[in-house]
Amino acid sequence: MKKTFCIMLSFMTALTVAGCGKTSVKEEASLNSTDHLNIAKQLVLGYTPLYIMEEKGWLEEALAKAGYDIEVTYTEFESGPPENEAFAVGAQDLGVMGNVPAISGIAAGQKRDIIGIAYNGERTLGIVVQNESDITEVTGLKGKKIGIVIGSIAQDFLNAILTDKGMVMEDVELINLGVSELETALVTGQVDAVAMWNPTMLKICADGAGVLLADGTGVYAGENVIVANQEYTAQNPEIVKIFMEQYQRAVEELKSDFPGYAKEYSSVTGLPEELLIQTWENSNFPVGLTAKDQSELKNTAKFLYEQKLISTEVNIEDYLDFSFSEKE
Repeated sequence: MKKTFCIMLSFMTALTVAGCGKTSVKEEASLNSTDHLNIAKQLVLGYTPLYIMEEKGWLEEALAKAGYDIEVTYTEFESGPPENEAFAVGAQDLGVMGNVPAISGIAAGQKRDIIGIAYNGERTLGIVVQNESDITEVTGLKGKKIGIVIGSIAQDFLNAILTDKGMVMEDVELINLGVSELETALVTGQVDAVAMWNPTMLKICADGAGVLLADGTGVYAGENVIVANQEYTAQNPEIVKIFMEQYQRAVEELKSDFPGYAKEYSSVTGLPEELLIQTWENSNFPVGLTAKDQSELKNTAKFLYEQKLISTEVNIEDYLDFSFSEKE
């Protein structure tokens, strides 16, 4: 696991199960008969529970105990857009990603559902400016260059922050960068600010490369979702249910010992223990969906369509599967 975790620093998680309903004996026999489960993960600390589950082998254990002989494969992606490409060609069954790529994939015609919330939190994303910057308020970003992973949750976050201050996206210039390019671009002056999620946001500040201008407090929930291929969940509901149960188990494991996991992963991630703990403390790990999540995701879908970032309007209610969530 350390080897795996070293590359990533974040994490992904998985997806869940489509509702089944009553089936005949013949139909039941055809369900849950797959020989594989492909899970997409990402370099985001909020997805740590997925890595714990992978390291401990809990999913494979639970599947075997339930009588399934399935090959579980975890594949890592740097961000949502490339993960979307893998889902588009049928290479992934379950995965975790930000709200923007999740909805963008749906708008592009991918047959997927959102089955859970991997993590969220108002302090999980932020805007960071240069140390000596004269930008001290969000309104000071007008006319400035902002480094961002276009097509990611950070774009929706930035829009929410600007809107809260009476601004629009057209007031700033977006510079599309990879996650690994953000800090260098800020330090060298290629951009005036960056909008990003944790741990990258906290790392830039910890490195002394920038200072936090604003996070999502009071404005943005930061929904990072668990997505599922509709065909896979329809055909393998029990398998997906087992995945979700083990993901919840891994969440409880992480929450029970932030310091212990920070100590374990600090040496392999290159990040100080305090930063890891802060990242997890700033995050919620609900797993299940709620009405509030539905409202937040509806707002994101509306933003993407109004900004012409997606060409098809998405009725988010049609793509939320509450089968694995407790009733509010």
